[in-house]
Amino acid sequence: MSAVFDDLLGDFDFDAPSTDFDYATKEGWREFVEFVAQRPLSITLAEYDVLDSSERALFNIARERYMTLGARVATPSLRQVAVAIRHAMTDNRSPDASKSGVIISGRAGLGKTTAVQEFGRAFERARRQRATASQRNLIPVAYVPVPTHATAKTMITKLADFYAIPYTRNANYELLLSRVSHVMRECRTELVIVDDIHRLDLHYRGNEQVADALKELSERCPGTMVYAGVDVARNGLFWGSRGEQIMARFELVKFDTYGTVETADAAVWGRILVDLEDSLCLIAHPDGEILTVAAELRDLSRGSIGRVARAVRRGARRAIEQHTERLDLDDVLASLARIREAEGWIEEEENRPSPRPKPGRPARAT
Repeated sequence: MSAVFDDLLGDFDFDAPSTDFDYATKEGWREFVEFVAQRPLSITLAEYDVLDSSERALFNIARERYMTLGARVATPSLRQVAVAIRHAMTDNRSPDASKSGVIISGRAGLGKTTAVQEFGRAFERARRQRATASQRNLIPVAYVPVPTHATAKTMITKLADFYAIPYTRNANYELLLSRVSHVMRECRTELVIVDDIHRLDLHYRGNEQVADALKELSERCPGTMVYAGVDVARNGLFWGSRGEQIMARFELVKFDTYGTVETADAAVWGRILVDLEDSLCLIAHPDGEILTVAAELRDLSRGSIGRVARAVRRGARRAIEQHTERLDLDDVLASLARIREAEGWIEEEENRPSPRPKPGRPARAT
């Protein structure tokens, strides 16, 4: 049976280096902040052909790392996030003002997590460049996801884990909160990114306590809170009195899909696609060719640059493997069409009424 997959596994690079950051720890976050993937030097197809196997492998690894980790595709949404966070951080310098924050919301796959991580990285790099030699313990940014089935204690525990603060299983909430807020002040944390905030549906009392814990933390430490999540309004974050408090203190940045109907929208979508195409570093791919299918890419992806990026990068890998060094745009469109078809099937399955449970057998007469 294994022979069935020989064509897929025969040339698979099992030893290729991978980069997997543990963002939810200070060590992993620092690794992410300091990681640099340089763009490989441009070469011709003739120069590529004369490389020996090891040189070619190194060149391809550099391309892979750059296209997935090194390239920065600037989007209007990313800029909007940066401006909103900067305003909130400036507001919070005033001792008389209530703490401001930012919430990033939108459909899945629109780049919300990427946006907050990229801004966090840029902010920490800028802050460290200005730090003095005495500020070696500086941790300007903290990143934590909301745990599933969160409680006030598990939420604060996540932050304790980020800073590697020791605690016992029996440590109570107040003790954990006190230790975490103290360490955040000592480390001069200025930005606290809380991801997966859509898990806090405030219709449930337990989640209300988590929201209270985050509010109390923000009042005890100087850091600006940034929440990111999927469709947070629909998922209950703004429900009730606590939701009203969140809306009053946080600026909402909504991520939406990109369009191509209006001229301005089409121009933005086109610039993003060209940046994405350029990041692939394909040797024989004509500049700007991706624009010939810009509208189709938008329709099939529903305006999600994340989905387009995945399809395009897979196409680039195939172009490298097949030695064409040119993106097969028809193949990219077909890949997105398959994803769209699968989504339609999922929606159909979700809307299909559940079958009635089979009636149980009658009890035996005794």
